[in-house]
Amino acid sequence: MAMKESPVMKQAKASKLKAEAQVGQAISAFLPKVNLELGYSHSDNPVMVFSNKLNQAEFTRADFDVGKLNNPDYRDNWQYKVVMRQPVFNEGREYIGYKTSMLAQGITGLAFKQTAQMVLFMVEQAYCQALLAEENVGVLSSAYKTAALHENLARKRYEAGLVLKSDLLGAMVQKTKVERQLFKAESDFSIALASLDNAMGVNQALKWKLKPVDFEGWNEEDLRHWIGIAKKNRPEYFMAKKRLKIADYRHRQALFHFLPSLNLVGVYEGDRQNLSYFGGDSWTLMATVSMNIFNGFGDRAAVSEAEADRQKAAARLRQVEQQIELEVRRAFFRFETAKKQLSVAMQAVKQARESQKILRNRYANGLALMVELLAADTSVKETMLEEAAARFDARLALSDLKRKAGILGREILGGNGHIDAQR
Repeated sequence: MAMKESPVMKQAKASKLKAEAQVGQAISAFLPKVNLELGYSHSDNPVMVFSNKLNQAEFTRADFDVGKLNNPDYRDNWQYKVVMRQPVFNEGREYIGYKTSMLAQGITGLAFKQTAQMVLFMVEQAYCQALLAEENVGVLSSAYKTAALHENLARKRYEAGLVLKSDLLGAMVQKTKVERQLFKAESDFSIALASLDNAMGVNQALKWKLKPVDFEGWNEEDLRHWIGIAKKNRPEYFMAKKRLKIADYRHRQALFHFLPSLNLVGVYEGDRQNLSYFGGDSWTLMATVSMNIFNGFGDRAAVSEAEADRQKAAARLRQVEQQIELEVRRAFFRFETAKKQLSVAMQAVKQARESQKILRNRYANGLALMVELLAADTSVKETMLEEAAARFDARLALSDLKRKAGILGREILGGNGHIDAQR
């Protein structure tokens, strides 16, 4: 749903369409340009009158009269031209423009994948946060029922004269405290659902029945494995490589400025004195060559600038490669830590529940204090909340590791996740 509805994804798709259009513009630079030019003149300028008469095919012997040549009457000329220009070579601008536009399109496609992975991670994060919020509601609901049960147990023992009223008051305070936490947890769950809708780009009033997420079957590959995957799949790495290629082409274009330009031009022209008859027409075919002889050393400076940009792009590629490895290392160790924390949290829940069970039986038999039972209740509640948080942290840590390796959501995005570096 996020792939279709997210405003972020719609922006990324629009960028892809823009890049495709720019490739089309680059291809058009190789094709001829045809224009229709229309003009009208009314003049007694001797040169214009002379040439207009010739173009209109109305020149006669009488027009050689010196007086008419020097002082002609006003003459109208309606002119139309069909001009065709065919570029052949213009200092490599067409070729370089096409190559860089193709590379830019590739960069946009990689940026689309990068954006898609970011959105997928945001959605999974929001989904897990909603699941965690829902589970917190369940934990606190259970804790509230336990607090109510223990309040009832304390009341019976107080009414039987077996304990002081402080036991009953302590149990009542415990129940009230858990009830307040439950209210907040329910509010947090509603907010989490709205955040999930926002991540997907849909109406934030939509409510969902969330399905549990499988947290088992984690991969146990080592760090070197994940770094190797990242080097084959991270979009940022291949984007940096393509930017280096663009810098290479622009350096080549700066060198091409020293080469000549060659273009072909064809003109069909028609002239008439008025619109009631055809007049004269003519054809012209030309080939034009232009060569840069001296440009104030600006072209040499442009070559130096392009070379500096190429060196900068190469250094940037190395920086991106190092940054990717660092990000994978961080994500890997966070995932390892999250797994260990989850294991400890699960063990703590078992221990807290066992302790609560023992103390409940001891209190019912007058062998334990209410404060001990309430402490056990708090311990169970807190360890269960910590275990839920640790479980979702581990899930998100794995997802973040996949994102840092460039393979998050490849089953949704399509393909095997590997990027064609030659495109």
